Amino acid sequence: MQKIVNLLKVPDEGVMQKKEKKMHLGGCECKSIEYKFTGEPLTCYACHCTDCQTSSGSAFGLSMIVNDKDITVVKGKIAINTIDVNGTKVQKHHCSQCGTPFWFSADEYPGIIALKPGTFEDTSWFKPVAHLWVRSAQPWVTLDKSTPQYEKQPEISELIELWASRENA
Repeated sequence: MQKIVNLLKVPDEGVMQKKEKKMHLGGCECKSIEYKFTGEPLTCYACHCTDCQTSSGSAFGLSMIVNDKDITVVKGKIAINTIDVNGTKVQKHHCSQCGTPFWFSADEYPGIIALKPGTFEDTSWFKPVAHLWVRSAQPWVTLDKSTPQYEKQPEISELIELWASRENA
């Protein structure tokens, strides 16, 4: 999450290719909030920075960068808390009942969000295209050598290109 501020600098849409839109449903652990995603992700990655470890309560965090217009809340009301990430005010959108995080947004980066893809009902349709901040990865985590790994933060354009060029895209 600490590095999310840098990730939200999305390049021109010329990098993006038009795809057939599919709908993916998601929600929280207590089932009080449901949403649908009807767009194509810009990218998806696993971040091993210490902020993502703390925020997720796990060894890494998954993020999927998407256009906010492609998300619709269909049940419940999402709670929002504002946090400071390296001087940028970031909004954490989550369930007020069970605490499930859905996405992060920032006024500084309008139109895009960092969705937490583990909240999808079906998580079989995506795979992270890279592992970021592996210098902070837990020593017991074994990463697939075929997936690109970055010691620190790569350019968002590189992550978007990886998503666009992945197998079965």
